[in-house]
Parts: sequence; C-alpha cells; structure tokens
Amino acid sequence: MKYFLIIFFSFPAWSQQYFNVELRSQWSDTTITEGPGNVRFSDVWGFEYKNSNYAVLGSTDGTHFLRIENNSIKPIQFEKGAFSGSLVQHRDFKRYKNYIYGVCDEGSSTLQIFDMRYLPDSVHKVYDSNELFTTCHNLFIDTVKAKLYACGPDNVGMKIYDLQEPESPVLWYTFNNVSYVHDCFVSNDTAFLNAGADGLKVYDFSNNVTPIEIGVLSLYQDKGYNHSGWMDPTKSMYCFIDETLGKKIKLCSLKNGIDNIEVNALFGTRNAVDYIPHNIIVHSGYAFVSYYNEGFRIFDLEQSPIKQVGFYDTYPETNSFKMHGAWGVYVFEKDELILVSDRQSGLFSFYFPFKAFRNRNTDHQVYGTPFVNAESKIIIGAENNENLRFNVFSVAGSIVYESEVMRNWVNIPLDLNPGEYIYQIFSEVGEISYSGKFIIL
Repeated sequence: MKYFLIIFFSFPAWSQQYFNVELRSQWSDTTITEGPGNVRFSDVWGFEYKNSNYAVLGSTDGTHFLRIENNSIKPIQFEKGAFSGSLVQHRDFKRYKNYIYGVCDEGSSTLQIFDMRYLPDSVHKVYDSNELFTTCHNLFIDTVKAKLYACGPDNVGMKIYDLQEPESPVLWYTFNNVSYVHDCFVSNDTAFLNAGADGLKVYDFSNNVTPIEIGVLSLYQDKGYNHSGWMDPTKSMYCFIDETLGKKIKLCSLKNGIDNIEVNALFGTRNAVDYIPHNIIVHSGYAFVSYYNEGFRIFDLEQSPIKQVGFYDTYPETNSFKMHGAWGVYVFEKDELILVSDRQSGLFSFYFPFKAFRNRNTDHQVYGTPFVNAESKIIIGAENNENLRFNVFSVAGSIVYESEVMRNWVNIPLDLNPGEYIYQIFSEVGEISYSGKFIIL
C-alpha cells in the first residue's frame, strides 16, 4: 500500500529558481523557426480527452499537440499555421466539445478547427479559412451557450460566433462599443472584456440585439493596459492583469454584484515594479500566473495580504526586455498539474498540491501523532527560512526516507507496514528544527 507524507511550511523564498512547485517535465524543439529575441513559442491550452491530459501549444511555425503524462511530455502531431515564420508572435487556443479552435494574430492567417476524436493517435484539421477573419488576438468559448468570442479580429472590436454546428461557426454579433477587445472571460453570457486602455467592461450578451453593460472599470487603482483576466469557479472573485511594466495584478470581489465591481486588492511578485504579469487562471483560491521574465507564480488569494506561495523561474536570464519568458498557463484540477508555456524554452509541466495546501494546518504547531488521512497525507504547520532536509525513520531507528528540497512540502512514496513512524526536519547546519510521529493504520 502506498502512502504519502506531505509536510507544509509558510515562508517565502526569493533567491532560488523554484519554491513549492515540482517540475515534472519540459519540452522544446530547437528546429522551430526562431523569431527576434530567440522567441519560438506563445500560448498553451490544456484539455482532458478520453481520460488523458493533452496540451495544444503555439509556435512561430504552427500548432503542436502534446500528451501530458505524469513525468513526461510527448509530442503527437504538428499542424503548420496558415501563416508561419519568424514574424509570428502569438497564437491562441480554446476547446469546445471535441474540437480545438486556434487563431493567429499575424500575417495572412486563418481560423483553424481541429477534431480530437482520433486521439491519442492523431488530430484532424476540419476547418482552415479566413472567411470569418484573418488575424485574431485571443478567443474564448462560452461552452454553456456554445459561443466563440473572437477578440480583436482584424484589429477591431470583438465578434461573437454561434457554435451550434462546431465545424461551421456563424456570426452572431459584432461588438464595437469599444475600439478593441484584447481578451475576455465569459460565463453563461456574462463577459468580462479586457479592453486595453479603455479598462475593464462587463456585458450581458444574452441577446444579439442590445448587449447590456452591467459593470465597468474605466479608471482604477494602479491602472495600465487591461490585458487579461479570470473569474474563479465559484464566481466570487475576478482577477485581471494590466500588461504594463510595474503594474500589479488586481483582485475584484464579486460578492456585492458585478454592477458594483471594484479593485479590492493588488498583488504581485516582490519585484513587481520591474516586471510584467501576462496571463492568469484562478482556481481553488489561488492565482496561477505566467509572469514573463519572473516565470510561473502562485498566489494564495485567501490570505490577507495576498501572498506568493510558489514559483518556478522558467526564464532565469537577466534581460532588459521585460516580455520574454513565461507566456501562457493552464491548470489540470484533477491531477494538480499546471502547464506553462515559455516564449524561449517551450512547455513546462508542474505539480503543486493545491487541494492539500488549501486544507493545511495554519497554527504552526508540531503534532506528536498526526493521523494519516484518507488521501494518505500528513498535514502540519511550521515555519522555517532555510534549506531543509527531511528524514523518516521506523520506530526501530532505521531510516526509510531522506531528501533535501526547496519546498514547503515533500511527497514520500513509501510501501509501509501498519505502525508508527518518526519524521525529523533538519536545518542547513544539521540541527533538528521539527520532529513528530505519524501512524499508518
């Protein structure tokens, strides 16, 4: 029987390359056309299909489909873009039913639609046309209402398409209340529109005659270029990013209604004044952020003030240009895996145990005999600010596990007989900082 010991701490670490996240795998391809600044890759989106996890990743050359396994990323198929080469900076993807929709924001491009029904063997391109638009910056699909929101198609406003026939999108509405919509998040006809210099607009698109504006933030604290945002699954909060040097990420509580939307908190990295956040997904009370040159960042939105609880620097280089590095982010909730695309380095997959982290003990006590719960996890609270070494012993004194990691937690896969075990946590100088026991029943 396999058990997992997870030990938690609560301290920030700023100097090392990673903290509290585990790199599971990385994929790149140096044969892909290189653009200015060694750029090869752009956005990533993830999807589960037939009980397997997949990623669709954009590059200068086109679209890459990859299978995400526990400790590996395996390429399945590449589809060349209608427009490709060193001038391509941005591709974006979303899923509806068994289809992936992809757009490009440069050149003589198209809307492409891919059928996933033949996975894990292959994907089939079923649509590739510029009839609806040529370039498009981002897209979002309201899966409940079967609508595709094309942001900035041919550099104007936004267009909404009906997906009742998924392989044949039909124009449903052209939105030009603002000159340009950069990105959006939509849930059941309620659309949060990231309108660049015009700020944040929230509209009800339940009819295609007169959309209703239900919330607006034209002026707000720490305002920059309103770039992207995400509403958490409980619909209690919305976070958005200004893609402007030195601007922090904004959290808006929705508990008083969207019509009263306002910025309730700001958060970012310690070096926020020198860096730029890019994309965000909010889930389980955490913000998962691709933070350009600062890499992948995780913020706990339920702490006050909001705190960073994990990171991995996908771009450790020092560069005066602040828009290299981490670009896209996607979260697989069930497996607690996170995908991050990096413009130079390709695709990363990370593990972060956010479900157990949310339920951790926060009173910073060491427990003598904590109980192994249904998920075979021991969760305690403690604080330390050093590199730590974890040891686990049998009661007879034999060591069964040891590890030195830069995390608040450690997974210890053990085939243990029922009984009592001792854990010890050592500081850098070899002193025992914390110790306790756990019981396997």
